[in-house]
Amino acid sequence: MIKKISLLIFMCYFTLQIDAQEKIKLNTKTITIIWEGSKLFNFGSHDGTVNFKEGEVVVKDSKITSGSFIIDMTSLKSNETENWVHDLIEHLKHKDFFDVKSNPTAKIVFTNIKYVGDGYVQITADLTINKITNSVFFVGKQNDEKRQLETRLKIDRTDWKITYKSQGKTSIKDQIISDAISFKVKLNF
Repeated sequence: MIKKISLLIFMCYFTLQIDAQEKIKLNTKTITIIWEGSKLFNFGSHDGTVNFKEGEVVVKDSKITSGSFIIDMTSLKSNETENWVHDLIEHLKHKDFFDVKSNPTAKIVFTNIKYVGDGYVQITADLTINKITNSVFFVGKQNDEKRQLETRLKIDRTDWKITYKSQGKTSIKDQIISDAISFKVKLNF
């Protein structure tokens, strides 16, 4: 009898622990990633958006404990309106950059999350682009009232073998594209 009661108490405790975590699917229609790339020795830059295909976060006690997101690389767009923008986007989708035909999605998975006070969160994640996964680190600011995490992230594109006109591959300074690509994201959860 005592074993049955102990088992029942354990099952209730385990169920409460599971219920204390909330898995939240992202509304991908309300979240966009803003990207920016620039030339290295010039003031020219390009920016645009790319959308999440799907994603979810797990929240416990108002804190994100994990997250996993799929990025729809086919949704890559520019915020610019010039006639040549179509060519720019097609080039970014080409195998010189993101090879979207072979890699229609990218993925980011949170591997370590540390709250450091005043709503700031340090996040380590695995970022997969072009079938290459590297660890990235960034800091976010969580707004509990809005249930939102806002963050910026900068990567070195050559870590994902995106080397078109990179510093090590091009000798004409005005033509070198910066190896850094920045991203700005607001996650609503």
